[in-house]
Amino acid sequence: MTKIGMAFIGVGDMGSHHAIGFDMLPECEVRYICDFHEGNIERTLKEIRNGNPVILQDYKELLDKEDIDAVVISVPNYLHREIAVAFLHAGKHVFLEKPVAPSIEDCDAIIEAAEKSGRLLQIGLVYRYSNLYRRMAKELASGRLGQVSMMWCKEFRDPFPPADWFYDSSKSGGALVEKDCHHFDIFNWMIGSRPKRVFASGGQHVIRNGEDILITNSYTHYPAKVISDSSIVDHAWVIVEYENGSKANLGLCMYLKPRNLMEDGLEFGLIGNNGVQMTAKKDSRIGIYGGDDYTKEYIDVDVRSDSIMGGHTGGQTQRKDFVACILEGRKPFANGQIGRDALLVALAAEKSIREERYVYIDEIK
Repeated sequence: MTKIGMAFIGVGDMGSHHAIGFDMLPECEVRYICDFHEGNIERTLKEIRNGNPVILQDYKELLDKEDIDAVVISVPNYLHREIAVAFLHAGKHVFLEKPVAPSIEDCDAIIEAAEKSGRLLQIGLVYRYSNLYRRMAKELASGRLGQVSMMWCKEFRDPFPPADWFYDSSKSGGALVEKDCHHFDIFNWMIGSRPKRVFASGGQHVIRNGEDILITNSYTHYPAKVISDSSIVDHAWVIVEYENGSKANLGLCMYLKPRNLMEDGLEFGLIGNNGVQMTAKKDSRIGIYGGDDYTKEYIDVDVRSDSIMGGHTGGQTQRKDFVACILEGRKPFANGQIGRDALLVALAAEKSIREERYVYIDEIK
């Protein structure tokens, strides 16, 4: 069997997991890794079991390689357009980490390049591939909640990794773009309607611009670092209103600590117009409550088989789907348009905070 030749642009926290995960798939061969950070490369190579990748520092050296069929791009958001468009123009399939880009202009340029090239563009909206959230969608499809009329998400966590670009909104797009495009996508998916307008309130409580803050992070391999310049919010409340009348609310806190004592972790909740409530906690358990028969049901979902090495739930499933889409010529579940729809909500929320007003989705152009 001819293997899918793969290159990995950036092997930091997310990119390293991608290289290791794709290396586990028999249809793939990890042929190139591009990263200028020696620690990232060393950490990744220790876990590569099947491939023997060539190491490079400049992605441009890979554009003309005929033994590359697909690339996985896991670089800072402000570099997404430059690198993704280059590889799409070179005729390579692209798996691009979320968000699509820090601006709608960059996002549209990437989607246009994919359409013109006829190559796949899959966005790393990993929750779309999670057993947990797919089971929630299955329960909704069965009519358990009728029409979802209200949703919420609690994302209370520790700060971003101590890398400067995360804290520069011109490079990351802002905290709500970088972190919460995942969650806005879940809103869009579960509610099944087009978002209409957004109102958000946020600011800086702890990680304040102009103050020296020692940033520690529970999941990154990067050492603690003092951050003095931050143009992103460290907390926010966001309300999203949909065309069908449904409403969703997201709460973000980026200074909670210690992370390992957060009993509930990420939480989603849904209420249907039949009075039934469904919740998802710890990325592993669904609860269904209420309705005419006062139902109370708990569903423990397998979230180990869809990931690797303690990574994001759905992480390995999304990689398998990318490979299947290449082999079968079908469109990914997390395609460019899905990523764009999530980005629109995030950008509207960022704009709402800056301008202190409702922002209509149609304004984001």
